[in-house]
Amino acid sequence: MAETSPYSTSVVEIWSTDTQLVKGFERPVVVSEAVLSTLMEAVDHWPELSRSPPVFEFVDVDKLNGLFKSRAVDETSYTPSVEFLFQDALVTVLYGSTVRVIVERDV
Repeated sequence: MAETSPYSTSVVEIWSTDTQLVKGFERPVVVSEAVLSTLMEAVDHWPELSRSPPVFEFVDVDKLNGLFKSRAVDETSYTPSVEFLFQDALVTVLYGSTVRVIVERDV
């Protein structure tokens, strides 16, 4: 019998502009998988982001997964977030009722 994961991979929203790509994921989600899939899609949209290092060498998935705990959104009135730079793009991860990953590139 196949073991099922308690984590969702469902994308609840996706949209992009000339400078932004936004993907929202149902909770619970593996944060690193959400970030990596969004960054891979951003590289497809904007090939200039594909310069080295590759995203898999850039993002420490173990540390990224540990950034947010479920209680982070239970007792606060703000959405916990983290920002980091990937190539020439700002990546923002917002952890709320959904996990939203925003990639915003410089033009």
